Amino acid sequence: MEEMSGFIKHYLISGPLFTDFIADKTDKNQIRYEQYLRSIVAERDKPAPSDDIRIGDQSELGLPWEYYYPGSGYVNVSQFSVTPQKVELLAATGLVAQEDMDVRAILWTYTAADVWLGDRKICSVTEPVYKPIKKKEIKLALKKGCNDLLIRMQNLAVRDTRNIFGIQLLEHRDKIASALPDAENAKPFLALDRWLSGIVIKGNRILFPDDAPCNVYLTYDDAGNDTECVDVSGKSYADVKNEADVAVVYGEIHHKKLIRKIELLHNKKPVYRKSASTDDIRRAMFNELAAIGAEPTFQPLRFGLFYVLARWHLGEKGINDEAYINRALDQIGRREDCSDFFLAGLLRLMESYSLPAALADKAEQTILNYRYWMTENGSDGMCFWSENHALMFYICAYMAGNKYPDKRFPRSDRNGLEVREAAKDRIQQWLLDVEEYGFEEFLSTDYMCVTLGALLNVVDYMEDEESARAARLIDQMLKSFACHTFRGSIIAPQARIYRSVILPFTQSAQSLMHLLNADSPVGNSEWMVFLMNSKYRLPYHYASLMDKPLEMEYQTGNAWVKLSKQQDYMLTSVQSPRYDEKPSFWENCSFDDSADVESNLYIKSFNERFHGTSRFEPGVHGYQQHMWYAALDNDTVMFTNHPGEMSDDGGMRPGYWYGNGIMPAVRQQGNLLGAIYDIGEDHPIAFTHLFFPSSKFDSVTQDGPWLFGQKGGGYAAIWCSDAMLPHNDRLIDCEYRVYGTRMAYICQCGSKEEFESLDHFINYCKLLSPAFDHSELKLSASNGYALSFIRSENITQYV
Repeated sequence: MEEMSGFIKHYLISGPLFTDFIADKTDKNQIRYEQYLRSIVAERDKPAPSDDIRIGDQSELGLPWEYYYPGSGYVNVSQFSVTPQKVELLAATGLVAQEDMDVRAILWTYTAADVWLGDRKICSVTEPVYKPIKKKEIKLALKKGCNDLLIRMQNLAVRDTRNIFGIQLLEHRDKIASALPDAENAKPFLALDRWLSGIVIKGNRILFPDDAPCNVYLTYDDAGNDTECVDVSGKSYADVKNEADVAVVYGEIHHKKLIRKIELLHNKKPVYRKSASTDDIRRAMFNELAAIGAEPTFQPLRFGLFYVLARWHLGEKGINDEAYINRALDQIGRREDCSDFFLAGLLRLMESYSLPAALADKAEQTILNYRYWMTENGSDGMCFWSENHALMFYICAYMAGNKYPDKRFPRSDRNGLEVREAAKDRIQQWLLDVEEYGFEEFLSTDYMCVTLGALLNVVDYMEDEESARAARLIDQMLKSFACHTFRGSIIAPQARIYRSVILPFTQSAQSLMHLLNADSPVGNSEWMVFLMNSKYRLPYHYASLMDKPLEMEYQTGNAWVKLSKQQDYMLTSVQSPRYDEKPSFWENCSFDDSADVESNLYIKSFNERFHGTSRFEPGVHGYQQHMWYAALDNDTVMFTNHPGEMSDDGGMRPGYWYGNGIMPAVRQQGNLLGAIYDIGEDHPIAFTHLFFPSSKFDSVTQDGPWLFGQKGGGYAAIWCSDAMLPHNDRLIDCEYRVYGTRMAYICQCGSKEEFESLDHFINYCKLLSPAFDHSELKLSASNGYALSFIRSENITQYV
């Protein structure tokens, strides 16, 4: 059977089906409330799906049965849900056994799941979890011939929802083949699947396999729509447009498209503005933001309100601006997750401008009835506790209370003045904590932009003391980004990150570096709108740090960050565990029943427990943490991670290229870094991988266990204890996988200035003679470098 470590790859699915789900019970502890919702969301003892499964026919969910693509081993329909919902999915597959046999297998799932072999239920997981993934051993009593497997999945959809399961066979794989219900109708889908998997990219030329099973097309639309669609049926190759950054190849069978997306990373390059004037840069950025949503046709933009704010600051008004404000009011009124972002923008807008009467009345009622903290009355799926959300809720409450001082806020049963004073106390706690320990979501190029927006509201709308303290923290944020900027791009280990990690010049916070230094690549973040009328003044003198060689290490939150930045390369990381002398940590109090649930320390502890933001330790289940980076240019970076999912199209947290399923041990020593991974038996993904985009280098050489890259005057070398095997998924010639559960890497950086030539550098690296003891989990090199993996038992990283 086709497999990845024994995982069944091919399924028919029906769903997912989403329905609203809110329980009457409330809880002042949001994590506990969501655990309760998960405990009741799945209906027990539901029967198996219908035996008559045909592609295109509707299931009991009222949705058609479809061929699941791409099949990686997981059935992964993860999705972000802004309000709590129930999600249901049905799946069907089959196993063809050469003889009667009992087969040990594992069901991996975050969801509630029931599994039937034929008409007999063989496994039931009654409650979904957020993390870590559940592992349940099952026995498959297979009969000779085809055996049907049916799966019913139920889950609570709230924020980033892990609608994932996979079935892994542990034995007899050579005697088992995969099969699908409705076999005849499934054949062309299987054939198209294989054909799409056989596509090869060489530069800007796509090479197609022979004998496509249906008409196939090439387009440049990321969603696979027919814009600029070209029929490539029967062709052996096609040349893509030189400027294209994504190529989409698809075939369609019975009105169902199977789509292969291929990113042309070599065509994705930093964008620069021609003007070097600071004023021109600001003007261009703000004009671009104001232009979004200014078209005659209304588009349901997520941050439509922010672009209204940009237009109004420029003295312009768009034809659909009131519609965007109204949509934001609806999102806030439904208390969608991240609605605090929209509320921050709304309150900022209302500080400077008057709304039309009907919108003003609706805004007042929406603001008064909002739930500003999880201890207030009501139930929803909002995240209150991350560093950016916490301050955002605090400052929104402060501004709302200040605007309506005599009005009653029913969810807290306080008047506006009382709401403002309670929020002021929380803001002061938040500011004091970050002043003392540094940012928890340190160097996060996405979330720090959100924190920037909240801090700017503190700067602009609070008393002088809090305003000045917030401004100093923004300065600190920008100084850290500047230190970690290499040739204009932010290259930084990060507490929370998304897929933009592979192209750092595309990260949201790049907007800030572009404002500080006009010669850096252009960035894009809607949060820059808050700077347009702010009294905060950017610290332009920090721009000098962007090109300055630096050797530094420092604490932020519970993390210890190291940075080695030279003229031709940069290496930076967060240590796991910490190796600094006399490490100090703040203590997590979220498991203490006597802790003050209103305190910022409790909320910070909540965040650590849920997101695992800054306590980096080996063996812990990870989230969005980015552990290390090496860079030879602003678009030429490399790093390793243990992916949280099996393919690059899943979109969960941790993802394929961002975060870690299981955290590694990491130690940096100058321009050398080591990392050890011990995945263990409680995570389904038995490989790590290296991001190494070959097309971005001037030269690439693989020599035994070493991989060498050169760009300009910079050199980088990667060594691995086990075979690094090229793998192509959404990215081509960018990935090397290392299969197994225990492996170690070394990254060594250097330059022509230090080593005269690439050959000298290669010889130096080989003389390091790295060695990894798989049983003792110890990594060493001839220069005295040593690293051990000691698994942490820190339970504060688990929900």
